[in-house]
Amino acid sequence: MSAELLMALAQQTPPGSEVVPWWLRMGVLVYGALLVAAFMIYAQTKHRWPWNVLWVLIVAFVPIAGALTYFIAQTVVSRRHGGRPVKGRAETMVPEEYEAGEADGTPDR
Repeated sequence: MSAELLMALAQQTPPGSEVVPWWLRMGVLVYGALLVAAFMIYAQTKHRWPWNVLWVLIVAFVPIAGALTYFIAQTVVSRRHGGRPVKGRAETMVPEEYEAGEADGTPDR
């Protein structure tokens, strides 16, 4: 039955056209999503003169590895300059202590 189904599907394609493999379609979708995400981050980030042009070229012309490299590089730069976010009282205290502190009006630690 599967051979008959494949033959029926093959007959529906126009003559002279080639079937695009699934992995190529997925690669194009992943590349498109990474390209959009990388350029959204690029638009929100300030870069110095040579790097602004180089990052655009790398992200645009090195299909998937360029965007991944940009994400990693921007993560390293952001953590180097800004550090990690500091946790607030609600994230460092046991829930009972946090609720008790809010109820009796004790100041933040």
